[in-house]
Amino acid sequence: MDDLSKQSYWNKRFLTEDSFEWFGNCSRLYPVLDLYLKSSPSFILLHLGCGSSSLAEEMYNRHYCHLILNVDYSFAILDKRRSMKKNPCLIDWFAVDIRAMPLRSDYFDTIIEKGTLDVFFVGHEHRLWNPSEELKEKIDLILTQISQCLRSDSGRFISISFQQPHFRRPFLAKQKYQWSIQVHSVSDGNESMEYFVYVMTKGEQMNEEDRLLEEGKSTKWYWINKQETLRQITTNYVDDHNDQYLLNINIEDNE
Repeated sequence: MDDLSKQSYWNKRFLTEDSFEWFGNCSRLYPVLDLYLKSSPSFILLHLGCGSSSLAEEMYNRHYCHLILNVDYSFAILDKRRSMKKNPCLIDWFAVDIRAMPLRSDYFDTIIEKGTLDVFFVGHEHRLWNPSEELKEKIDLILTQISQCLRSDSGRFISISFQQPHFRRPFLAKQKYQWSIQVHSVSDGNESMEYFVYVMTKGEQMNEEDRLLEEGKSTKWYWINKQETLRQITTNYVDDHNDQYLLNINIEDNE
């Protein structure tokens, strides 16, 4: 399997790739993004891991923001994207490793990523119920920097991911990030593919369930302790906006 965390992988890929949309057509995201960005557009938006996506142009054309800074790990895509841009003063691209972002604190109204965090979970899929300390530290490093770069008064981090809430939410629910968490489900027209839009709002308190999650006391989302030996674990995923929506996930322990 290719190592998607390596810069060399993306440099090679972008030599021949001009355009690609993870999660399909960006228009599927509009109903959710409109909720947060249409009525109160961001002045400056940071797009992490922009790649060859047209998301930046589409967000600008929908008046979600006034200025967009796109960053990516790969140098190969940057000149290509700059040569294609139609708004030279309002959208730009820079090479940045999101594990070490040299960006201003308390600055961005909105930070968005689409599948970028998912890359760091590649190779760890079989251990998501019990993630390694290395993975937790890596994601924490990234999220800490994102939180620091957001404006402290209602700055938003929007994360678009294939990862289900019972796996992703434990990484997000930390008081030190100083944000609340909302989750939206998105699917294609035939509902053959489901993914999730996580919206973290800086300066808002986490709800009670997320606070319990950080303390290891949640009954809805949690990681399995390494010392536990369970024949069956059932996790109830309760949507933030509809407490009647339950998704039961049964994990059999074959050891």
